[in-house]
Amino acid sequence: MSVSAVEIEKAESRAKAKAPRQHAEEYRLEAAGHCRKAHESDPKKSIRECAAELGTSGKTLNDWILKQAKTGRATQARTDGQKEPGGARRRIREPGSENGFPRKAAAFFARSL
Repeated sequence: MSVSAVEIEKAESRAKAKAPRQHAEEYRLEAAGHCRKAHESDPKKSIRECAAELGTSGKTLNDWILKQAKTGRATQARTDGQKEPGGARRRIREPGSENGFPRKAAAFFARSL
C-alpha cells in the first residue's frame, strides 16, 4: 500500500489548517491599520478582501478592527471578572479537600470499633 507525495501534502496541509495560529499584538495592530488604509484608498474594498491578502479569516480581522477601535489594542487583557471563574473553582475545591481528612479519619476510627 503506497501513498503518493500529493496525498501526504494534502494531509499535512489539513493538519496545519486545523491548528489555530497565534498572532502577535503588533501583527494584529498592523493588519487592522492596513485594512483601514486600504478602505480609505478604495471604499469598495471589503474586510474579506483585506483578510485574503493577509492570509487570515474575515471574521478574525473584523474582530481585531473592532477591538482596536474600542480599546486601542487588538487584543483585550483579561479582566478580574474573566479571571474569576478559575479562582472560584479553586475555592470550591478547597473546602472539599479540607473536609476530606476529617472524613477519612472518622471512617478509619469507625472501622476499628
